[in-house]
Amino acid sequence: MKVDGRPVTATTTVLAACRAAGADVPALCGDERVSRGGHCRACIVEVNGRMVAACTTPARDGQQVVTDTPRIRAYRRDLGELMLAESTTGALADTLRGWGCDGARYPRDPARAEPRHDTSHPYLRLDLGACIKCRVCVKGCEEIQGQFVYAFEGRGRSTMLTWGEGAFATTACVGCGACVSLCPTGAITDVDRQRATPTAHVVRTTCSYCGVGCSLEVHVAADRVQRIDGNATSPVNHGHLCVKGRYAHGFARHPDRLTTPLIRRDGVLEPATWDEAIALVATTFTRLRGHVAALSSSRCTNEENYLVQKWMRAGLGTNNVDCCARVCHGPTAAGMRHVFGTGAATNSLADIERADLLLVAGSNSTAAHPVIGARIKQAALRGATLIVIDPRRTELAELADVHLQLRIGTNVVLLNSLARAMIDAGAIDQAFIDRRTEGFVAYTEFLRGFAPEDTAATTSVPAELVRRAAALYGTAKRPLQTHGLGMTEHYQGSEGVMLLCNLAMLAGALGRDGVGVNPLRGQNNVQGAADMGCQPDLVTGYGVRTDAAVQERFARVWGVPLPDDRGMTIPRMYEAALSGEVKAMYILGEDVIQTDPSVHTEAALDALELLVVQELFLSETAKRAHVVLPGASFLEKDGTFTNGERRIQRVRKAIESPGQARPDWQILCELMAATGIPQQFAHPREIMDEIAQVAPQFAGVTYDRLDHDGLQWPVPTLEHPGTQILHTERFTVGKATFACVDYAPSPVLDHSAGFPLRLTTGRVLDHYNCGTMTRRTSNVELTPADVIELHPDDARSAGLADGDRVRVVSPFGEATAIAQLSEGTARGQAFLSFHFPETGTNRLISPILDRLADCPEYKLTPVRIERMR
Repeated sequence: MKVDGRPVTATTTVLAACRAAGADVPALCGDERVSRGGHCRACIVEVNGRMVAACTTPARDGQQVVTDTPRIRAYRRDLGELMLAESTTGALADTLRGWGCDGARYPRDPARAEPRHDTSHPYLRLDLGACIKCRVCVKGCEEIQGQFVYAFEGRGRSTMLTWGEGAFATTACVGCGACVSLCPTGAITDVDRQRATPTAHVVRTTCSYCGVGCSLEVHVAADRVQRIDGNATSPVNHGHLCVKGRYAHGFARHPDRLTTPLIRRDGVLEPATWDEAIALVATTFTRLRGHVAALSSSRCTNEENYLVQKWMRAGLGTNNVDCCARVCHGPTAAGMRHVFGTGAATNSLADIERADLLLVAGSNSTAAHPVIGARIKQAALRGATLIVIDPRRTELAELADVHLQLRIGTNVVLLNSLARAMIDAGAIDQAFIDRRTEGFVAYTEFLRGFAPEDTAATTSVPAELVRRAAALYGTAKRPLQTHGLGMTEHYQGSEGVMLLCNLAMLAGALGRDGVGVNPLRGQNNVQGAADMGCQPDLVTGYGVRTDAAVQERFARVWGVPLPDDRGMTIPRMYEAALSGEVKAMYILGEDVIQTDPSVHTEAALDALELLVVQELFLSETAKRAHVVLPGASFLEKDGTFTNGERRIQRVRKAIESPGQARPDWQILCELMAATGIPQQFAHPREIMDEIAQVAPQFAGVTYDRLDHDGLQWPVPTLEHPGTQILHTERFTVGKATFACVDYAPSPVLDHSAGFPLRLTTGRVLDHYNCGTMTRRTSNVELTPADVIELHPDDARSAGLADGDRVRVVSPFGEATAIAQLSEGTARGQAFLSFHFPETGTNRLISPILDRLADCPEYKLTPVRIERMR
């Protein structure tokens, strides 16, 4: 075909052909993220002499396209005049003037003279007077996020954008901002755009909230973030963001930021110089060598996490280093490593769109991983089968073809019954089983005791639902699993993950597109913190530290041997602090007082001779420290994060740190030098170069190669393109063995007398973990407090009403929250978030740990709820 006489090739639309030819064709409602509707008509061109909308006209061989003629200009000018008559056109005014429009041709619609604004939402701003009815907001809300907030009502000239009755803040809007990013006129905009000054530059970086790892474009002026957009070309998020990634960036300039080191003197934290703080830490840690421990941060970069474990091992001679993977997806790593040999996601996020069935287990994805949750919703709306395993009726459960609403704590029973039902129905891939697995005969025999009819009394899931889900999963061509902390944070968390692996092996759903076992990692770099060796038993790249080849490699690069002590996990560090074995502790960017079970945590930290906390804010943990070091947020430093699909992505500095706060890698280098192990790193890229030397999985990783969309490990050579799918030919262990896991009820249930409800805990959409960052943004207006969800029948039994202030009591402690009645929570169960320190959620949690990974059992606690008088 030809565009303005220039030969071009296009496979989609005439508009794409015009773009390829470099023709200037406006497309006000056009965006690659949504389907073409041709509503704005601005992209009118002539094709073979006929005027058509370029965005909806398919490209065909032999077409002659003309983009600029007197007829087209006249049409476009008339179109602009109609827009001026019907709207204020907002940000589009300059464009319309360029079309020759002055608003004189048609009389202004008097019905649109009255301003129609809505400012009820903390972030979004609506000016319906500027709406040109292009409908791109409707498409964005439906096709990107799947919320269906917007619609149009009326006919002809009286057509109006609507969201139903009441203020916009009362709608189902989740604040993702997709509509804002699409609207061509500013009829839908946000507070960031309204108050922004002209952008000086745009920095591409990676979000520091959940483990999705969305790619961001940070607009900066005068050393302040003006706004954040999603990177449209990113394979991770395709330009989409959630309310946290797009809007919750104000914490970086919040007045609560730490701007100077603090040292406790006479019981009071007082400002100190960097030299004083570094010297105190170095002197004490050197004196207490052999009695120190460190907790690294999943909010910090790979390079910083690498330095933490190097400092402990090479500098202080101990394997007492761990990270928050221990208390979230440690069981995932342990379970998957036991079965497959590798404890990370088998597939990529792109496989969500390739799958014909999605099994979501123990994950409220639309709240905890919103961009992935939106992709799962879109897949289901396009026709993919959706199975949800969750004790709550979550947003995805509402959409599911089958919702297996199990009793909290019975994951192992349910997963065994699903496997038994798959085998009973013949819904298995016997060829895959024979070729790539071991132990199938013994596994089949083991499952005889788990017929769905026999397990229903334990799980509360009817047998017919189990058998239906098993048949759907087993017969799907491309069944993909995702799972969250509802699977892992249990007494049998690691074993439950093994059973998810069993299901995938039965279905042959490994080693190819559109399938796999894919954990949804909780924090932005929890995958990377584990990758870097921030765990006592494994070093960088998951090397077993007792292996001779691993020891030789690290000794060669570091110049010192690896220590030979066993090392401690986080819960064991607390026990050792109470016994006096651990006397000093360094905590990087984790508020363990709020996030870890409080049964021993507070007493353990108080027992330390020296507690060093490196943080952005004076967190609950920092308040107990002897030394507080002010670190940098992700916006203020360079490095890399690794998301849940094993994708290593660049983090780039956008603004300066406040006051004397420093990038965490620089602070660590100073601490290392002061304790006798000086580092020569001038930039984080040099740290990554060393990581590539000690870990074969990262041997081909360089900053230059990460510059665009990153790389998915393993990347064994500089020529290797990265690995989208693991286990394509064989598992790391060779053949994978089916795990026979019997049900062992959690010992916490021995404490159930007088505590009739089973409590589970988790995140909500508007906040992130302990809320240190999101509570210092306008997200707190969206969700101002923690609530405890319970079934109306349970509320009536306890004499409670919706909105009551309640005391939640467990055998281990108490918390306070606001009661929220919900039929989405099953009878006999309850849900409580943990974002506000005053709630004290983790004071309720027992000291019981996962049997293999030492992960606390956050997801099952017996409680009773009392109304506060």
